[in-house]
Amino acid sequence: MTDRPADTDPAAEAAPKALAAPQMQHVLTAQTRILDETGSFAAAWFRRRHVMAEALGGLAAEIAGAGGDPARITDAVARWQEGARDRLTADMRDWLALCTSCTGHLVREVNEAEGEILETTVDFTRRAGRTKHATPV
Repeated sequence: MTDRPADTDPAAEAAPKALAAPQMQHVLTAQTRILDETGSFAAAWFRRRHVMAEALGGLAAEIAGAGGDPARITDAVARWQEGARDRLTADMRDWLALCTSCTGHLVREVNEAEGEILETTVDFTRRAGRTKHATPV
């Protein structure tokens, strides 16, 4: 026994579900791709933080071994700052690449979902045009 009226078209009831199905699959695909991209970004970021921690330890050792020589300390700090600048540059480059890539995934999936929705809409419209008992509104 069903709760729907006898004159309700099952195809019309299925329409909202069919229209949502392609969208949801594309949302899931985009989310998976974004998760992969984010994981790669985070792994590279943590590798750079690891290098930074090692470099900071090296800087501390150089300063301690400089015996108060300002020239050696200045050179050590300058080298550390150069490495820090390179790491920050890589952070920004990777961040921009992540944002661009994730935007591309979203745009690609939205375009594919829209195409599928249009095809489904055309299909439902054609079927509705062939319904025997359709009443124009």
